Amino acid sequence: ALLVDKNTGRIINASKYSFIPPVKIAANSYTREYGEANPTFEYTTEGAELIGTPELICEATPKSPIGTYPIIVSKGAVENHNVTYVAGTLTITKAPLSIAAGTYTKKQGEAMPEFTLNYTGFKNNETEDVLITKPTVTCDAGKTSKPGEYFVKVSGAEAENYAITYVDGMLI
Repeated sequence: ALLVDKNTGRIINASKYSFIPPVKIAANSYTREYGEANPTFEYTTEGAELIGTPELICEATPKSPIGTYPIIVSKGAVENHNVTYVAGTLTITKAPLSIAAGTYTKKQGEAMPEFTLNYTGFKNNETEDVLITKPTVTCDAGKTSKPGEYFVKVSGAEAENYAITYVDGMLI
């Protein structure tokens, strides 16, 4: 670049100018289930060659509830000066939880057995205490029902971080 005196036409100052092309660093977005560890976060670049490595941070942990969390990209060890940082997202989805009724026996005239449920899929050492609504167990049989097979049905449970499925049982 030249700075020229307009009266004399003489060069007053001269300097070199180098154009530094921009680089865009964008965090990739991910989805994982509740209770799982975060994936290894990665990024993509556009524009100039990236010199150094950015830092990627997400506050979500295995205990974070379902939802969307930002993956923040920051300078880290990046040496480029003309940089744009674009955040990604981590979406945490419900983990699968199965509730099974089991198999029971009783003879005609006997009291109904106590139905116990088996849970498969809890994360973070959780138990049925995290259920917002406890499941209900129903059976069409009663104390005086004739011998036969009767379904033991489970339904109605709700939980913030779990997608619930049911496995019906049988009373024989």
